[in-house]
Amino acid sequence: MKSDNMSFRHLVRIKSTDLEGHLPVSLGLSKISGVNRRLAQTIVRTLNISSSERVGSLTDVTIKEIESIISDPVAAGIPEWMVNRRKDRQTGDNLHITEAQLILQTKQDIERYIRIRSRRGIRHSFKLKVRGQKTRTHGKSGTTVGVSKRKR
Repeated sequence: MKSDNMSFRHLVRIKSTDLEGHLPVSLGLSKISGVNRRLAQTIVRTLNISSSERVGSLTDVTIKEIESIISDPVAAGIPEWMVNRRKDRQTGDNLHITEAQLILQTKQDIERYIRIRSRRGIRHSFKLKVRGQKTRTHGKSGTTVGVSKRKR
């Protein structure tokens, strides 16, 4: 019993993200930027990890396997529709990007929309809602425009 307690870690680093050791593995993996709950559960099933196992009890070998699957999920047998960047514009490959690379790529995509003056780019440049939401009552940021009260 003491040997199990000694191998438990309260903080585990996977893909440059610190994960709390008491979380279940699938929930802990979903805390990594670029890994959603479905992909996390698929990774757990692929590696035959128990659903009740905690992140803190993972071995170093298992952590390396998880990192390699997150880096290239298609090579590990995960369907290509689960990756977050299908048919990349530069390479044409199905990529799965995480962490800072994901943030950088999203910014570059938005800049490209603005540069080519697509509908999404125009709405991004005016800081409006992009995905078809109504803006009559919500999404009002910045200075107010409206009727000013008459002074007496």
